[in-house]
Amino acid sequence: MIIKIVTYNNSTNYGALLQCLCLKDFIEDNFDCSVKLNKYHPSKLIFAEKYRPLITKNFRKFFGTIKKNFNIYYWKKHAFNDQFFENNNDHKESVLSIYGSDEIWNFSNAYHGYDPYFFGANDQEKKISYAASIGRSTYSSLPANIKIEIFNYFKKFQNISVRDKNTAEFVRKLINKEPQIVLDPTLIYTPKILEDQKYISRYVENDYAIIYGTVFSQQQQTIIKDYCNKRKLKLISVGYNNLWIEHNHLDLNPTTFYNYIKNSKVVFTSMFHGVMLSTKLAKQFFFTMDPIRKNKVQSFLDNFDLYDREIKNEIKDKEIDFEDLNKNLKKHVFNSREFLIQNIDNCIKK
Repeated sequence: MIIKIVTYNNSTNYGALLQCLCLKDFIEDNFDCSVKLNKYHPSKLIFAEKYRPLITKNFRKFFGTIKKNFNIYYWKKHAFNDQFFENNNDHKESVLSIYGSDEIWNFSNAYHGYDPYFFGANDQEKKISYAASIGRSTYSSLPANIKIEIFNYFKKFQNISVRDKNTAEFVRKLINKEPQIVLDPTLIYTPKILEDQKYISRYVENDYAIIYGTVFSQQQQTIIKDYCNKRKLKLISVGYNNLWIEHNHLDLNPTTFYNYIKNSKVVFTSMFHGVMLSTKLAKQFFFTMDPIRKNKVQSFLDNFDLYDREIKNEIKDKEIDFEDLNKNLKKHVFNSREFLIQNIDNCIKK
């Protein structure tokens, strides 16, 4: 039995790779099946992630990006086992297509815009979505003819779940149905490869703070540096080249990236998955609000009352009570897992 996942897996973005792997391994751990991943990836998005960072006069960034691309390629060989399909109707043995997670429905995305592929065009299998998102797009910004097209695609889905309230509103207005809001896959499962020491490609240090993302004003940079200096924490940027930081680790594979967050003292992030992984690993974290990611992170902040972690004029010296947070998180994890298990079961049995 084959189950297909349609998402952004041909990527060098840590969050995109980890959410895909967590969803894949969760399904394979709960069902007697093989999970296949889509090979298709918008060409402009591939260029933006893999090749545009190479257009630079910064030699450290240039060689760091080359090494990162190689390390991720090698890691994916082991994590995904070359389980890919070319088009939506590749495998006669397939019983279900799962769309998500990630911003696959973001029709305002600068790199691919509205792409019918990610809404199930030409896919004859049974379909559900898991934690899909439209990002910062809105229902009102969509042309009427595209609304009709997406309406017809959604009507062919057995069930729909989304990652945030903005996407839930979009689905509700479009098909007059309330979708379930579920957790990002990184919060419902931990693949074995993330804890396998042989895939750690760089020594994980001690007494450091992580910077993950690039959206930090000069004032916020100063606040972060002061915070770390007072606590004698080394600042390390992972995945991105931040010129205001001395130590930039661009070349990490996802397992090493995960372990750098896991062993850090504190995380500063402007990334959605920076918030997700910090929560998962019970790390004290602070975030800056990136307008591009605002819609999808707000639902999570609402659910877990984490708005006081935003860096504004200062960093509040107050720790997250993870004992209390995890009680709430446990309920959401259960509901998210149940959505997948019940809906996959239903599609298999029919």
